[in-house]
Amino acid sequence: MAKAHSASTPSGSDHTLPTTEPHSSSNGYPTGPKGTVSRRGALLRYLQTDISLEHADIPIILCCLVSGLCDSSAYNSWSCFVSMQTGNTVFLALGASGQPNGHVYGWLKSLVSICAFLCGCLFFANSRHIKPKARGTLGISFFLQSICIIIAAALVQSHVIPEPIGLLAVQNLDINFKELIPLGFLAFQSGGQMVTSRMLGFNEVPTTVLTSVYCDLASDPNFFKKDNVKRNRRICAVLCILVGGIVGGWISRSAARMSVNLWIAAGIKMAIALSWSLWSPATPTQI
Repeated sequence: MAKAHSASTPSGSDHTLPTTEPHSSSNGYPTGPKGTVSRRGALLRYLQTDISLEHADIPIILCCLVSGLCDSSAYNSWSCFVSMQTGNTVFLALGASGQPNGHVYGWLKSLVSICAFLCGCLFFANSRHIKPKARGTLGISFFLQSICIIIAAALVQSHVIPEPIGLLAVQNLDINFKELIPLGFLAFQSGGQMVTSRMLGFNEVPTTVLTSVYCDLASDPNFFKKDNVKRNRRICAVLCILVGGIVGGWISRSAARMSVNLWIAAGIKMAIALSWSLWSPATPTQI
């Protein structure tokens, strides 16, 4: 009978089988057989890092400029707001008595805007379960908001939705129900920017309303103090909405018309999304 070969290696030899298991580098990233850091792991770690709140109020204040552009365009064209839902609530209430005159279905536009805004708040608020202050979360959030404005701008520019020329006619007895589509997209993204301002702790810049901002400015006991960051943010928010509304109004009167306002707003939101993805990380004291 032939002798079975021994499974052990010959004495004096110390042969080991090569391993292909990944190693870990000193910074904790997974590495490959040659010790190179996994690009995918590094990217995920980068996107999951919370941002520094230093100067993070600047993108939020720029959202006020977007609100001014979008609201001036929507109201001038469709007699409806897409950000300032207080006005829409009043318009909805007036609809119960058949007012304002000449806008038979104006209440419906306001109702759609309010519902879309609430849906946007609900949708974007769920990011609190997936690191709401992370670079990736904020970048994706504002990318989606920009896409919503792009869809609305494309619908208007392609004349799928009629684009009013100049000022809205006083008597507008008919309604094109297609107008509800861009209204919904614009109101939906407005909810996203307001949720972000809350999650980052910039409650003094709601981005979609100014009534509370005016109240806080007038009642601030430290209004005239040199170092008053919240006062500065509130003033900048007011100015940005005002400038956005002025620019939006003049563009609507020009040959460029409404769609240009929306493209500018979409570009601002896309730039903000890119800036979040490149933002400096939070310091240990901010975590």
